[in-house]
Amino acid sequence: MKQVLTSIGSIFLVVALTTQMSYAQTNSRILKTRGPMFITSAAFFQSLTRIPYNVAPGEEHIVYNGKKVDFSIVAVSQFFGFQFNPYLALGVGVNYEYWTTKTAFVPLYVDFRGNMTDGKIAPHWYLNAGYATHWAIDSRPDPKKISTGTGKLFGIHGYTGGWMGEVGIGVKANINRTSALLITASGKVQESALRYYSGTDLPQGVKPLIVNTNSNGMYISVGLKASVVF
Repeated sequence: MKQVLTSIGSIFLVVALTTQMSYAQTNSRILKTRGPMFITSAAFFQSLTRIPYNVAPGEEHIVYNGKKVDFSIVAVSQFFGFQFNPYLALGVGVNYEYWTTKTAFVPLYVDFRGNMTDGKIAPHWYLNAGYATHWAIDSRPDPKKISTGTGKLFGIHGYTGGWMGEVGIGVKANINRTSALLITASGKVQESALRYYSGTDLPQGVKPLIVNTNSNGMYISVGLKASVVF
């Protein structure tokens, strides 16, 4: 009799736990299918950019392809939006991005994102576009030299604000009924300018400290982004 009661109790416990887990999973999906969505992210990007620029007054139409701009970006961001169903969400976001060229940007953008399935682990994608305000951390030229085709001068990368865009694809994994973890491979573009010296008649030793010309371009970078959804 004792063994029968133990067996019945074990079966009841298994059924109760299974029912509770099923209810929690169902509740998790209900909570994640519609409602406000907030995403806090941290990201690291590496540049892939080549910025063209003129080399001297009177040669404005002679453009040289600069060497690859070797810098990194560390960024934190916050998304505020609404999830309409298990697959689509729309909102706005704000970033703070520090460039190792001693400059920074604060982008404001519209963010469109979604999941490819409605499972607890699902492929995830996002696309955003907006405008980034330039924030100079150090107005002096970058200590890394740039090649102009006629010599090496100092310059400032990421000198102006401009339009930006970012795209990413990765995976979303639910942590519990109210939060999830996102890992995405991301690419971004930032409209900005290289500020450098254009001219020849400067005293010896002064040239590296002079910047008088902007060359606009698109800064391109790729990286990884880790996010918490809640």
